Amino acid sequence: MATGMKLALSTTSGSDGHDRRSDTKTRTSKNSWVQRKRSPIIDSIYSRAADLMQIDEGLLRTRHKSELSELDHKGTNAEDLQLVHYAESEQYTPHHDFSYPNLKRKGQPARFATLLLYLNEGMVGGETTFPRWLNSESREKLKVVPEVGKAILFYDSLPDGNMDDLSQHAAEPVRKGEKWLINLWTWDPSFR
Repeated sequence: MATGMKLALSTTSGSDGHDRRSDTKTRTSKNSWVQRKRSPIIDSIYSRAADLMQIDEGLLRTRHKSELSELDHKGTNAEDLQLVHYAESEQYTPHHDFSYPNLKRKGQPARFATLLLYLNEGMVGGETTFPRWLNSESREKLKVVPEVGKAILFYDSLPDGNMDDLSQHAAEPVRKGEKWLINLWTWDPSFR
């Protein structure tokens, strides 16, 4: 499905929430955005993501006014899927997917969860790493090797609404080959 999609240099989000082209080596990949309505396959990714996150699928699409009537908004809590390509030597240094919410916005909306879906395998490098993860056995960063069909779900915020610093992660440089993935960012259902 990605064949023919136009990819552009990936951006990073500043503290003000605006995207910026990266003029450093922080994020060197290319990406494109894939709307849910593009195909039934993309639509099913959103449905399966809702199952995985154990949330109402209606939160990941625009809803009829009678659906989830307890919520103030009828828009989606999910961003468009982001298709990302890493060529050799490309990376995304350790970062968080959340940004601090605008204090002036009602509810202070923020990203709630990240779902990474790997689309290929066989590259050298390209692992997703979590440098701040904690366990009782090792001080090494957690490494996830890309494999077709593998997914990672992690939460960007804690149950109390605070940002989770331990969600910091990186796309390690691809040393040989290329890496393709899709990610889905979901916003807190209570505050979008």
